[in-house]
Amino acid sequence: MSQATCHTNPEAILQLLQDWTEAQWLRALDLSFARFLLSLEPQAPALLPLAAALLARLEGEGHTCLQLELFLHEPDRFLSGAPELITEIRHILAAWSQPQQWMDILSTCRVVEQIDRTQPKPQDDDSETPLVLDQGCLYLRRYWRDAQCIARTLTEQVSRRALNPVPADTLKPLLAQLFPADTSGSPENLPWQKIACALAMRGRFTIITGGPGTGKTYTAARLMALLMAQHNSSSLRIVLAAPTGKAAVRINESLHNAIAQLPPLGQQDLATAFARIGPARTLHNLLGARPGTRRFRHDRQHPLDLDVLIVDEASMIHQEMMAALLRALPEHAQLILLGDQDQLASVEAGAVLADLCNHTGSYDSATCTWLEETCNCTLDADRRSTNPLASGVVRLQRSHRFNAGIGALADAVQQGQTSLAIQTLHQEAVLQWYEAPEIAQILQLADSHSCYRPLWENIRRGSGKNIEEHALWVQQILEQYGAFRLLCALRQGPWGVAGINQAIENHLQETGLLKTQGLWYAGRPALITRNDPQLGLSNGDIGIALPDPQGKLRVYFPGNDPLPRAILPSRLKYSESAWAMTVHKSQGSEFQHTALILPPQDSAVIRRELLYTAITRAREKFSLFAPKAGLEQAITRRTLRMSGLLSALQNSAN
Repeated sequence: MSQATCHTNPEAILQLLQDWTEAQWLRALDLSFARFLLSLEPQAPALLPLAAALLARLEGEGHTCLQLELFLHEPDRFLSGAPELITEIRHILAAWSQPQQWMDILSTCRVVEQIDRTQPKPQDDDSETPLVLDQGCLYLRRYWRDAQCIARTLTEQVSRRALNPVPADTLKPLLAQLFPADTSGSPENLPWQKIACALAMRGRFTIITGGPGTGKTYTAARLMALLMAQHNSSSLRIVLAAPTGKAAVRINESLHNAIAQLPPLGQQDLATAFARIGPARTLHNLLGARPGTRRFRHDRQHPLDLDVLIVDEASMIHQEMMAALLRALPEHAQLILLGDQDQLASVEAGAVLADLCNHTGSYDSATCTWLEETCNCTLDADRRSTNPLASGVVRLQRSHRFNAGIGALADAVQQGQTSLAIQTLHQEAVLQWYEAPEIAQILQLADSHSCYRPLWENIRRGSGKNIEEHALWVQQILEQYGAFRLLCALRQGPWGVAGINQAIENHLQETGLLKTQGLWYAGRPALITRNDPQLGLSNGDIGIALPDPQGKLRVYFPGNDPLPRAILPSRLKYSESAWAMTVHKSQGSEFQHTALILPPQDSAVIRRELLYTAITRAREKFSLFAPKAGLEQAITRRTLRMSGLLSALQNSAN
């Protein structure tokens, strides 16, 4: 079949898509979507099924649109697979190499709506075409609709001032009480935590971003104290949330610690006020997820009952979830997002936090004046901006969590400084690098006394005879397990989560450390892979199977209660062993010692953000199993998700 035939014949394109599906480059879903559009428009041009299949595949990899200029200029940046297959795809794309060609051809299709920016668009879009063409980007309808919703809602939020604005001369002494050490007004050493609180007290939308240990939760606790001090704390409804159950537990713990360190603030009984705030909830639980649908109980017609919403680990929020959250937010409410813009983006499509933080630290003149009056600091002219969304974004700078060596490595990787990262790995004592990794080395590390060995020995010894001794033993087991973690870049294969978990279980069986026969055994850490509202478990929760005082196997999960929760293994339908876990699943966690495993062969999915996220899970020690060439490639390779959210934000601001 000639290339010319493909360019004019939709059926020929469909055959090519079928071949690519059989080669496992396309998913069956991608092919089905292309066929579905042709069933709606049988006389469509040949480009339509190709564009549809590419758009669907890219959505599966986290992109929310197909940015024509970017994609056609550098398709290899977004396409991965067998070299001969990618060469064939490039040849097909060569016939449609200009963005204007795509727009001219696709705009003639009945299943595509082309947005005319010279005409006002209704806020409640009820169009039904599956595809949307807007400013050189091709979207699935729902992703275009979500981007417009996010942009419109946040632009409105930023333009509104706080319901009960606090005068600068009233706020200034309160900030001085909460941040007594932040006295420097020099541009090189700005008090960013104080600035974050000052901005949040002025408006209804704030992002507090920064790496682990920069004090996001510390700042949020002080912001909550300020809000309570300026409002009737008995009626102010503050709600905490996070994308996953594990992240929700973490923000509860972190806020509890931060609140305990708060100084007195006026006559407010802050301890009583904070006690009224319930534990953090997952976003699915907060919005009221309806099983089997993409809909939630709370939406524009049924908004959430709250005044202030604080969401942690916002980098994990995908675009569809962010749109659903904003639709359910009451008009008067204040939204505060906490997260690290440099971490891995959400598993599902979108890179919302990174897009929203695009103008971090740039403020308009009125905002600069407010910060000078409340925080006693002067911002450079370079930090001034006319972008309205930027006035709600603060990036915290100084990390207080890491050992200096771990922080130096994280900074070098985040900045793409390959030579410095390698130099740091060789020089810092808290960093351990296996440049020619072998599975045996991984098992040796896991079996050492600084890693899993004390845990395994404690499980083998068993607990005391009475209930109190058993509860203390279970708590100790959970703490020991949380001290060390093996992280993998891949899920499958001998170097992925599946292979490493199996290798550890084989090692435990062969050495007699634990009896691992069968799926469930005493000591098995189980990672929940799907939400289970009936059991109160969320995707990402981890429990450990241990005998109860009567010797019956239960799975114990940490909880808000002092005592862990015990659940029968037979009730856990969706779980996997968790001696090792993916870097994605580790987000929202931290460990004293973290080890990252990269495969001997380079993989395009291993990128800078994955390395940075893995490194920043470690507090005291970091071990790396990675060949030098693969490490260098990963540091230079950045994740770029095609998204129309920035364009939508700019359109909403104009």
